[in-house]
Amino acid sequence: MNATGTARAQAKTRGTVIKIPDSNPGIIFVNGEQRFFALENVWKSPVAPTANMTVDVELDASGAIAAITAVDSHQMAKERMNQLSGVAQERGKEAAKLAQQGVGALAARMGAVPLGSAVLVWIAWFFFPAAGVDTGGGKLSFTFWSLLGTNFKDIESIATPGANHGLFSFLGLVAIAAPFVAPFLRASWSKYLNAAPLAYIVTGLIMIFANEHSVFSDIAKAAGTNPFSWSAMLIVLLAASAVLALGAFKSAART
Repeated sequence: MNATGTARAQAKTRGTVIKIPDSNPGIIFVNGEQRFFALENVWKSPVAPTANMTVDVELDASGAIAAITAVDSHQMAKERMNQLSGVAQERGKEAAKLAQQGVGALAARMGAVPLGSAVLVWIAWFFFPAAGVDTGGGKLSFTFWSLLGTNFKDIESIATPGANHGLFSFLGLVAIAAPFVAPFLRASWSKYLNAAPLAYIVTGLIMIFANEHSVFSDIAKAAGTNPFSWSAMLIVLLAASAVLALGAFKSAART
């Protein structure tokens, strides 16, 4: 790439259209300030600008707007997915650090198998693909956590998986945290907390199935195939939670 091309690439930044040009110049919010722009020689996309549209803005050496290009919706969805994935990874890292600090005490109280299963539930919950949706132009992948925060009746929600977590989703976090708390409780019923992840996951899968089926069943009948599909990796989440639950009821039987 020549020096001019490098300078233009370095000057590219993300902006938002505030006002569409008409008899007066348009307004775009970029680099923390409002800038005026006209369509002629600047607008580079085949689609017309709209209010609140996200765009890539290229600035010349003097800082003036040299080109504006609309950001593709698929690219936006991918970026949002990456952001959400980054948030999930950070939460997972924080949980891993906390678990590492007390892993000795937990292993002694919980046992190696229940501890390993509980950790695997967390990993599969946030990182393993649980389902996917074929959009025709690619496949969107969903973890179990992002499925809980996706309303398939809302197209925008599908494009931004996991953006609509509510009370039920956060009850799931309580459920998968319960096995770590159970060994520190003296109540006789505390051992049954190890079954909380499995109970929640089964309930969640039923709700997710009902949600996607109400949206994609007609599409499946018309097209002969359902764009929604479950991932085989979901078995890992179910198996790990089942091991926890089985251990809880075996412990109860011994007492």
